[in-house]
Amino acid sequence: MSDLIKEQTRGQRAKDILEDELFKESLQTLKDSYSNAIFQTGPNDELARTKIYLAYQILGKFENHFRSVMETGILASKQLEELRKKK
Repeated sequence: MSDLIKEQTRGQRAKDILEDELFKESLQTLKDSYSNAIFQTGPNDELARTKIYLAYQILGKFENHFRSVMETGILASKQLEELRKKK
């Protein structure tokens, strides 16, 4: 049960972070920056485009990790509720 509580707590923290205005603004600023930067590269600058593409992909993975932790917390909350009902 303590693992479920830990997952629930982590999930709530992840949710709080994802909903934080500064965090959302930061993610959007980086996404916009990468999107704009890729169009500023020259036709022969494949290395720069690759680096920008990778940075954009990593940013998505970073954000998705928080979403995954949040969803795990939601499931843990449901499991805890079911355990409480059985008592």
